[in-house]
Amino acid sequence: MSHPGPILIVDDEANIRQVLEGVLTDEGYACAAAADGTEALAKLRSLRPSLVLLDIWMPGMDGLETLRRMKELQPRMPVIMMSGHATISTAIKSTKDGASDFIEKPLELETVLSAIRRALGGKEDARAVPAGDAGGPADLQAAEGVPELKPVVFERQTLRGALVPQRTLARSAVMYGQGLHSGKKSGLIFEPLGPGSGIHFVGVSDNRAVPAHIDFVGSTGYATTIRLGSTHVATIEHVMSALNAYGISNLLIKCNGEVPVLDGSSVEFCSLFEEVGLVNQKGNWYRIAVKEPVRVESGKSSIRLEPSDGFEIDYTLEYPQPVGRQRFVFRLDDPSAYRKEIAPARTFGFARDIGALQRQGLALGGRFDNFVLFGDEGPINGELRFPDEPVRHKVLDAFGDLYLLGRRLQARVVAHMTGHSQNISLLKKVRELL
Repeated sequence: MSHPGPILIVDDEANIRQVLEGVLTDEGYACAAAADGTEALAKLRSLRPSLVLLDIWMPGMDGLETLRRMKELQPRMPVIMMSGHATISTAIKSTKDGASDFIEKPLELETVLSAIRRALGGKEDARAVPAGDAGGPADLQAAEGVPELKPVVFERQTLRGALVPQRTLARSAVMYGQGLHSGKKSGLIFEPLGPGSGIHFVGVSDNRAVPAHIDFVGSTGYATTIRLGSTHVATIEHVMSALNAYGISNLLIKCNGEVPVLDGSSVEFCSLFEEVGLVNQKGNWYRIAVKEPVRVESGKSSIRLEPSDGFEIDYTLEYPQPVGRQRFVFRLDDPSAYRKEIAPARTFGFARDIGALQRQGLALGGRFDNFVLFGDEGPINGELRFPDEPVRHKVLDAFGDLYLLGRRLQARVVAHMTGHSQNISLLKKVRELL
């Protein structure tokens, strides 16, 4: 079997490129490979591929944006999208944008070959039209567009505390996982942003970015969700907690509706940030210095802020046994201390509550490896990472929620049996003082 143009394999994972290239070469197909969208577009004209296998989740230019630009250059060239971390709506969007097919990872040989045969349609010559036939040459070196941002964090920095550097990631990065409450496969693409931008979430190849800011919080039931129009992102508290700990002020996070739960903690975000590296940026960025106590009470729950020279959380929880009463005090001075003492603490729940949560459409992605499940005698799915892991996770959540003004608080937080709703209510009171 022979084809006049090679099959171009575009995937950021080297092992997938190598496996696909080996299998397809054995089947008689000529192959070429690219590690990202920019490289793929650069090869498009010279190689004139008969077909493209294109991953959706890639750093830099994601697969849907790459697809759009490929179809502008060579509209008749078939493109098969690949992903193990996409929803049905993403698959539909990719086909509407011109993809000929969509296949899920982990890839199965016969599924891949069947999709290729369908896309090529048995044609001996499946070359794409030259770029000039698509309406003229395109600028292959141009960076992909950044969605419109709302830098609300930097519009008015009152209650100025300590001056700290603005910060972003040194390069783009990708993570995969599953949503805790939706149960859907999900992923994250982290893109550095310039100074004065703030932290924003956006859908894959969407142009409407939602600021990670209290003004856009849509709900706080069992998780914190931000929303702008039809765009929403759920369960942001764990990644926001790690961003707070590492002092990251400017970042674009592409997400498929819900931040993946990973292992139920924030430790994998810490590992990624340290692997990718951080870059300090120019521009003033002040902590929010609380000048007088601020307090929120709701039944047995209470949370207050007190003036301080740093950021400290003193949290107490009281549940029936086997959890009981736990208290933990943590001052956020050093990301390494956060990674050691707070980040590994996982989401927890009680076996008696799981049925009710799932009837509400929540906790659908809960597995024995991504949260701590307590029965009557203690955890029933493995050992605790800390004897007081539940209260440490409450501190983790609070660090995330209390970062939704885009600036780290300079205050002492004293909390008793609070959750996302009380955390956000407290921030609303702080916002009134800004």
